[in-house]
Amino acid sequence: MYCTNKNLKETIKTTLKNTLIFILPFLVVIPFWEVISQLNIIAQLPAPSEIFEKFLYMAFEIDVLTQHLIGSIYRLIIGYILAVTFGIFLGTIIGLKKIISDIFTPILSLLISIPTIAWVPVLLITLGLGDETVIAAVFLGGFFTITYSVIHGIKTVNKNLINAGKIAGAGKYKLFESVLLPGSLVSLIPGLRLAIGYSWRALVGAEMLAAMIRWGVGKMIFTARMSNVVETMFLGLVIIGIAGLLLDRLLLYIEYRTVVKWGMVTEG
Repeated sequence: MYCTNKNLKETIKTTLKNTLIFILPFLVVIPFWEVISQLNIIAQLPAPSEIFEKFLYMAFEIDVLTQHLIGSIYRLIIGYILAVTFGIFLGTIIGLKKIISDIFTPILSLLISIPTIAWVPVLLITLGLGDETVIAAVFLGGFFTITYSVIHGIKTVNKNLINAGKIAGAGKYKLFESVLLPGSLVSLIPGLRLAIGYSWRALVGAEMLAAMIRWGVGKMIFTARMSNVVETMFLGLVIIGIAGLLLDRLLLYIEYRTVVKWGMVTEG
């Protein structure tokens, strides 16, 4: 019992310490930002208090912020799931077959160097001005990173484990499920973390340019720019930052519960 209480106290102490370290920069920056804005040192820079007032207004008085968030999250989920599905599938094929790797790796190297936002004008022409373009941009934002992560992960799996699985009579699906996928997680999960960030940025950029969509954080920022409502633009930036952080923390938690907990990598 004493040991359990001691461990609990240590956990609480560590959590509080990490929380304080995390929020300390904000406790310094936000008051400093407020003073600069109130003194009008930088023209049209809204104060954090004004941004918070705009948040309350949009979230509760006119109730549009939730609809913007739902629109963005809906597109992100669909595009990211597609990127994960096809990225793992293609990455596995390329990672297992040398001849396919020799053919497709140069193509992937070429395509991955193209910023996702550069694809958006092409997508607008080919897919139209609606959700399809935004979802495709999200997909492209994550697909190449996930594919590369899987290829690298497959190639680093211990060949003895693969041979042992084959000797044990494991079929292709069973070999993938029991050997290749778990063995490549050390590379795949960090790739998923990078991909969600790229996909989120692609989402916001595509929403700004897709004229036929009504809701979305990117659309909110673009509309605010057209109306010169600076507080709404900054609110959109804050939402993008917080949402990106939460998505990264979610995948970091998954990483901790898998490859870190299993001892495949050390906790950073």
